[in-house]
Amino acid sequence: MEEKRKLSRVLFQIRALVKKENMAFTGKVENLSLNGLLIHLTEKTDALHSGDNVDVTIDLAGESSGLFINITGQVVRLEEDGSLALHLTHIDLDSFVHLKNILAYNSGDYDKIMDEFMESLQETSSD
Repeated sequence: MEEKRKLSRVLFQIRALVKKENMAFTGKVENLSLNGLLIHLTEKTDALHSGDNVDVTIDLAGESSGLFINITGQVVRLEEDGSLALHLTHIDLDSFVHLKNILAYNSGDYDKIMDEFMESLQETSSD
């Protein structure tokens, strides 16, 4: 069955750090949405598996700026090329605001992004 994305996904390439327990992996975000992202890891690894929970830090403007998106996600898929697909499971408020703004700016449609966010909240509350 083909998966249908309900949320807008935008191309956005920026550095990211993926952490699992005491291991850390560097990579570059390829695209993101309000509920997931695709990261291409710098080096392939056998340490990450589908279903793993990881912490991700996306550095928005260099380490000295303090602008980061911090999320927790679950590995949904690992690609042969080292790409890692994640489903977001937790994001703090400041990080969410940064993510929402990135999506709105890069999609060119702030209202659509906000509608998608409100729709996803309604679905979550009805589960």
